[in-house]
Amino acid sequence: MLNLPGSGPADELSLTLTRPAEAQASALRRTAAVATRVLRMDTGAMARVVRVGDDMADIIFSTPLGCIVAERIHAVPSVDDAVVLAEPLPRLLASAADAPGTGTVSLGGVVSLLWTGTAPPAGGYTLVDTVPAGDVRTLFTDMQREADEHSGPAGLPPSLLDQPLLRLTGPAGAGTVEITGRVVAALGALGLVVEPKREDLRVHDLIRVSTTGSWIRIDALFGTAYVPRPGGLARIPSPN
Repeated sequence: MLNLPGSGPADELSLTLTRPAEAQASALRRTAAVATRVLRMDTGAMARVVRVGDDMADIIFSTPLGCIVAERIHAVPSVDDAVVLAEPLPRLLASAADAPGTGTVSLGGVVSLLWTGTAPPAGGYTLVDTVPAGDVRTLFTDMQREADEHSGPAGLPPSLLDQPLLRLTGPAGAGTVEITGRVVAALGALGLVVEPKREDLRVHDLIRVSTTGSWIRIDALFGTAYVPRPGGLARIPSPN
């Protein structure tokens, strides 16, 4: 059993693992790594924990790049759709990955008032297009090359951050979606589109872009990014 300190009070959020830590160690460590990278961009980053089905949860991180990113683990939150500061998550999730069996992980005090608006919906998306993740890696590499001459969030060139780098047109009703440099930067810098080492994963090394009226959803092999759609009602936190 894993019992990290600080769980219990009603104003604190905890996660109860629904699969032994050793069986989902890679997902826990990946989520811890994403949290670490997010905090390098914004020390005041937050994490929103949303229950998915009966035994999973999405941990959704705020970023300073105009999008939010989600990682999924096998756990259920003590309070659905609650927000905590991301600062302790790298340590807590890494510790959980190294502990045997299942248990409860305290994530700290709830600060849900700091993240207004609703979380992205679990369903109801219309597929726009699917593209090779290698295309996004190439775009991110090009941005990094220019980072020596220009400075911006995450050290990336500001001239590219707001520029559409991918323009995708879907079937009737899906419309056209533009993916800006900010989103490419988030996908690359946070490790969501890293090239898979395992041969059996390479067939899934794709970027799937879908939309609702308010959200653009970008599914990658190692996580999901959500972007408020221009003219929609979606809202995400501004960086501190």
